[in-house]
Amino acid sequence: MSAWRSAAFAALAFGALAGCKEQISSPGKCPALCPSGHVQLADTLLTTADVSDTSVRGFVLVREASYLLASNLDSLQSLVLVRFSRIDTTWFVTLSSGLVDTAYVGNPDSVVLDLHLVQRDTAVKGLKLLVYRLPALFDTGASYASILPYFADSTLVDTVPISDTLQTGDLPVRIADSLVIAPADTGVVSLGIAVVAAGKTALALGSGNLGTTAPILSTYIHAKAPLDTLSHVTSVEPSVSLFVMNPPPGQPPSGVLALGGIPTARATLRLSLPTVVVDSNAVVRATLLLNTTGPAGGFARDSFFVFAQPVVRDFGAKSILWPDSTVSGSVLIHEGQTGPVALDLAPILRFWGTTQGDSTPRLIVLRAYPEGSILGSVTFAGRVAGALGPQLRVTYVKPYTFGLP
Repeated sequence: MSAWRSAAFAALAFGALAGCKEQISSPGKCPALCPSGHVQLADTLLTTADVSDTSVRGFVLVREASYLLASNLDSLQSLVLVRFSRIDTTWFVTLSSGLVDTAYVGNPDSVVLDLHLVQRDTAVKGLKLLVYRLPALFDTGASYASILPYFADSTLVDTVPISDTLQTGDLPVRIADSLVIAPADTGVVSLGIAVVAAGKTALALGSGNLGTTAPILSTYIHAKAPLDTLSHVTSVEPSVSLFVMNPPPGQPPSGVLALGGIPTARATLRLSLPTVVVDSNAVVRATLLLNTTGPAGGFARDSFFVFAQPVVRDFGAKSILWPDSTVSGSVLIHEGQTGPVALDLAPILRFWGTTQGDSTPRLIVLRAYPEGSILGSVTFAGRVAGALGPQLRVTYVKPYTFGLP
């Protein structure tokens, strides 16, 4: 053995006797890389983690919703209001001679209103839609009380029965020719829609927003002489589509965290967390405990999600939310549900422990999902409710230092 090999062998032997053995097949086993003690879990209930909370309504407005709500429930009455765009009174035609002429609207053949049923309670039978003629330029800021007088027998256009077996789908409505545009209406048609049934119920029609099918008004007409042998179909979508409710929606009362509904409401919670929790080696579990203040609202037997998302920049009601959906928590809520609700916040607390989330505010936003596409709503007790207010249960790994055992 050479002198160099002898010296290297002696150095390795001394290192083995002195302390650490390098094991190629099992790296990282050197005692200097081991925790100084056993891994320990801690479980704590933070009853005062919520240091401030608030709730604001108005994130998705009625005219932005994906549905038009018609309801005769005892708890909520709603009427649909639709104003269709102006129908042209002329169109261009190409004659047999090759010349282009202008045709003028003459006698109507028929008028068809195409609606799309989005959702209904199939347990309620005998469903009918009542279609009324409204003033062409009705007030778009009208309340339920101010618009109700126009829903009278004298303005009834048609009654549309809906099959008891139809859950969703198209509803073509052939209505009276008298609905054709009158000169006094400046080429505009406005309609109101109400619902009646064998029992109290609510239904949703497509509004044209968020990918849904909008109401369409199609007029089948003949031209005036001398082109009265020519026919034409004019189809228009609404320029205004909304609904009015009784009671009208208002801002959530102080101390209550309201989510969902329409206009949609969101709640904001500012948390104060012990440093040991955020800086722990691992958050195993984090659960936000909430208590409902009443039954969750929505269509009968319907459900929706409550989502929690962290805030990137704090601008109050206009705060910017973290866009990554994996950094969020959710829980499913059922219509009529009461009692405590457990919402998973572990992904958010883990995010706050990273370099990206370390500088963000300890602020989360609670919202119903999908916003603007559901009637679902729920209210929770805020921090002013004391023991019934939001609480946070956290299970985490206690911090430890590295070194020789």
